[in-house]
Amino acid sequence: MLGYLATRIGWFSGPSAEGLARFVFDWAVPMLLFRIFSTQLLPAQFPWQLLLSFYLPALVLYGLAMAVSAMVFNLEARTRVIVAMGSTYGNAVLLGLPLMLLAFGEQGTVPYLILVSIHTLILYSASAVLLDLASQNRPGDRRISWSVVKVLTSNPVLIGIAAGLIFNFSGLSLPGPVDRITQYMQHAVAACSLFALGASLARYSIAGRLPETIFVVFSKNVLLPVFVWLAAQYVFVLNTVETIAVVVLAAQPSGVMVYLFAERYGSGQRLATTTIFISTVVSMVTVTVVLGLLRSLL
Repeated sequence: MLGYLATRIGWFSGPSAEGLARFVFDWAVPMLLFRIFSTQLLPAQFPWQLLLSFYLPALVLYGLAMAVSAMVFNLEARTRVIVAMGSTYGNAVLLGLPLMLLAFGEQGTVPYLILVSIHTLILYSASAVLLDLASQNRPGDRRISWSVVKVLTSNPVLIGIAAGLIFNFSGLSLPGPVDRITQYMQHAVAACSLFALGASLARYSIAGRLPETIFVVFSKNVLLPVFVWLAAQYVFVLNTVETIAVVVLAAQPSGVMVYLFAERYGSGQRLATTTIFISTVVSMVTVTVVLGLLRSLL
């Protein structure tokens, strides 16, 4: 709210908001991830059940959103991808990560970070590939843009995770000064990311396409958390800490990346801005309820 109000009344400029968000994404969060993945005890086995309990329901809902946007709303191919992405791609870093740190501590955040480590890889890359294919004007030209590969390999979040894992596997301990610097960055994540989120939200507004937006917001804020909770509890039978991680990730509102994709590919911009605004506002209620219910499990 502070970030939103400061930006709306002109006390915090657009370039300042972009700079703060870039600091969070490019420096604070990657160094936090490096510290956690380099110092925490990692699972002995690859957490297939943890990953499947989130990504299986997410991909099913992704396909369902594509189908509904085509058969019910009669949207063109690129906008269908924007609808599907908005229904599944949440604000995992700017909002979800500080909430996990505040509510469940560093140890409880490890499963969440494991999920986030491929959040971009799966949902981001799938959307980018589909949008690239839908944007080709010639039926025979189906090349996948190399920009997708470039973005994935240069993503600061993925770099922070990879560097932390390499250091962890080396068996070394973080030197004192490095550990202290990464602690400073960790303490900056919550305040800076939430303030930057509010500032970025001030640039969005309700700009039409309400029926489609209501469908996307209901899918992202309600359906996905419910589907993921059912999968975690009754299909893959996760432990309490893992269940908390997957449901908190599922409950996050539609991420800003949805708008950036819509702007990049020139389709669904108004739908994306409306979705982000309403989904984030609604999440103040839905995420609060989810956190309260999950904390009762501890």
